[in-house]
Amino acid sequence: MNANNEIWTDILYNLKLQMTQATFDTWLKTSELISQEGDHLAIAVRSQYAVDWLSTRLLNTILRTAERIIGRPVQVTFVVADNGNHHLQADDRDVDSAEEDVSELNRDLPPDCRFLVELVNFDLTTTGFVMTSNYAWQYWQPYLAMIEKEYGARTRVTFNLWNTLRSFPAAWTTRQQPEWPSVEMLTSMLVCDREKITGRAAHSGHNEVVGALEILETEHIVWVVTRGLGRDRIYTFRVRDSLPLLTPVQISKLDSRLQERHGRELARCKLDYGEWEQLTLSSLLEN
Repeated sequence: MNANNEIWTDILYNLKLQMTQATFDTWLKTSELISQEGDHLAIAVRSQYAVDWLSTRLLNTILRTAERIIGRPVQVTFVVADNGNHHLQADDRDVDSAEEDVSELNRDLPPDCRFLVELVNFDLTTTGFVMTSNYAWQYWQPYLAMIEKEYGARTRVTFNLWNTLRSFPAAWTTRQQPEWPSVEMLTSMLVCDREKITGRAAHSGHNEVVGALEILETEHIVWVVTRGLGRDRIYTFRVRDSLPLLTPVQISKLDSRLQERHGRELARCKLDYGEWEQLTLSSLLEN
């Protein structure tokens, strides 16, 4: 079966977002899909050293990314490109240089510190990861910050709380259900007081404090189920993994510079601004 290079191009694009530029350029930039037999992909790389490195350091990340792009589990095998593939062979000096760099680093380190090289190159994505769209960072983050102000919340944790909760299902891919964090763990991660997450009822002359969880529930981004009372309360979450386009009603809450930039973003994505502007929904998320 002929290799579908468009698939590998899409996979490479997504892999590039998950690692440093130096790692991508050294090990994957010039790789090529040379055959695709069913769910098995054969990838040509520049040297046996690259085969070994990718097979031990990046394989899990590549398999997860390929499955997300193709829509089903796949197998990936790395092979050394033949001599006729000048595109891959031309930059073998980069791999040789990488080997020399590692050797040089090992030589400079005391014997009991050489494991540091492994720690520096440890693939953190093997512990689970999520990707957040630029759109969410650039527009949903300030939008949720404005909602916080409307509720009188004192700190910006709502967007980061959503991102943090999303990370837990990704970290437990081998389990039926994710192990959700306690509120105490969330306060440690977000470096904030408990009430910033859970809120606080009005009492003894103190005003009510609206927490980030209530804002996320109101916006239909996170759903919370609790069991128990007080500090012993156990929280279970259902979290929306991605956020849609903001509506004109929502965008109107942002400052004028972000509103103008959002209009340019819609044009860049070839979305009809006039049609979008006619939306009267308060949100595209389900009630």
